[in-house]
Amino acid sequence: MNQELFFNKGKDLDRNMESIYTFNNNEIIYDSFIDKNHILKLNIENIILKINFKEIIDTQFSLGNIPNNEINILKKYLDVGDFSKAPCGGFVNFYKINNKNLKYVIYSGVKEVSNSRYLVTLHKVLIM
Repeated sequence: MNQELFFNKGKDLDRNMESIYTFNNNEIIYDSFIDKNHILKLNIENIILKINFKEIIDTQFSLGNIPNNEINILKKYLDVGDFSKAPCGGFVNFYKINNKNLKYVIYSGVKEVSNSRYLVTLHKVLIM
């Protein structure tokens, strides 16, 4: 897996948040069995976001590392129900990264494809 990836910003506005990047289907998939480096640096318009896939996997059953009130806002914005799956078919995960007084959220899906082997698929990057 590449250590650093670069993306350009696209607009998708809402009152409380902005979707700044939507990944293509299967554009970035982390495989816990194959990929030994669990940190990915995303460069979105010269802002570096460090994604820790191990933390995403560790928080899969709590929908991520975000408080419930913020999860509800994200679920409403993304039209995700209580029992919905992520577009990849995995469990929905919202991973928050604080950077330069902004809260970035990585929307991903987590699948356990075999015993303790996980695939994490990235779907969107949002600003809250």
